[in-house]
Amino acid sequence: MNSGQGLLSRNPTVTRAVRETGLSAPITVTWEVTNRCNLRCAHCLSSSGPDADARADLALPEAMRVVDQLAAARVFQIHFGGGEPFVYPGFLELLKHAQSRGLCCLCISTNGSLLDDARIRALEDLGGVYLQISLDGATEAACDAVRGPGAWRKAVGALERLGGRRIVRAVNFVVTRGNAGQLDDMLALAQRHGATLRVTRLKPSGRGAASYAALRPEQSQLAHLHAWLGRHPEVLTGDTFFHLNAFGGRPLPGFQFCGAARLTCLIAPNGDVFPCAFTQSDVFRAGNLRETPFHTIWSESAVFNQAFRQRQEGACATCSAFQGCGGGCPAVKHALTGRLDLPDPDCVIETAKSLGKRENAPLAAQVNEGMPVCAG
Repeated sequence: MNSGQGLLSRNPTVTRAVRETGLSAPITVTWEVTNRCNLRCAHCLSSSGPDADARADLALPEAMRVVDQLAAARVFQIHFGGGEPFVYPGFLELLKHAQSRGLCCLCISTNGSLLDDARIRALEDLGGVYLQISLDGATEAACDAVRGPGAWRKAVGALERLGGRRIVRAVNFVVTRGNAGQLDDMLALAQRHGATLRVTRLKPSGRGAASYAALRPEQSQLAHLHAWLGRHPEVLTGDTFFHLNAFGGRPLPGFQFCGAARLTCLIAPNGDVFPCAFTQSDVFRAGNLRETPFHTIWSESAVFNQAFRQRQEGACATCSAFQGCGGGCPAVKHALTGRLDLPDPDCVIETAKSLGKRENAPLAAQVNEGMPVCAG
């Protein structure tokens, strides 16, 4: 779902208000119901795997009470993930409860390995479910290099079993240095299986922090990605590539800023609440649902109100690209610099200048192993 493609992204006044204060309730709550997973991906944002400790996970009755709170807060969509959500005990019961409370837009991110015919039939009978199948390469070699042996075949097998089913689906593709050249092939693969392609940004979170330097796309690859996305408006991005708008030209569809704590937030397996899935550190912990109601955390958290709902221009304040890129991703900034007021370490200003795509661009400083940022 590219939530920014509706009214909010078309109305500058509304967009500015949301950017500075957030909504009274999130459009989407991402909920990692468990960190347990039958895969151990090199870039996993939450360090999930078969050996993840699940003892602190919300039990099913607790999870159902969280659903009640989200419904009362008038949340539009829950995006379930993990870990692998289908290993969470009672996951289908949790989905049914969400629908009974009027939460009829349910997205599930899965590696596809546990989507057998029985589960697919159950999801089809439930209705209102949107599946995102993670697949990080058009070839087995490219995908399995980051997701582990057999991951590609399992994901493609799930897509094949979904053929002809009344379930909306997308292929979620994290762009890395090793697969950035497979955009056309990934789009063809998704379309061949009746799915939309959703392209997302690699971020240094969880296990991805250790693999980021090796997997991080090169600036030339980001330039190609920006041009490619401009030619393919049918491809979703989850509003994760707004920093590429500094290349100039028509902005990519969606919001031109980070929606964390403004439009969305994350619930961790133990009930902790964070601005987004990529900010799961103690410094960004906004509260815990075992202790504080969701609406109170959303509306009163100092982390949300002071760190994310305040305009964080910092070093980007005088940059000509700021209105287009919003200064980039706060999670990436903090992970790599420990600061929120510095430019996104993947800032593309210098690359845009070299390509002749932006005139009079500000000077750039070379940091983070040669990656350029706007000096402001």
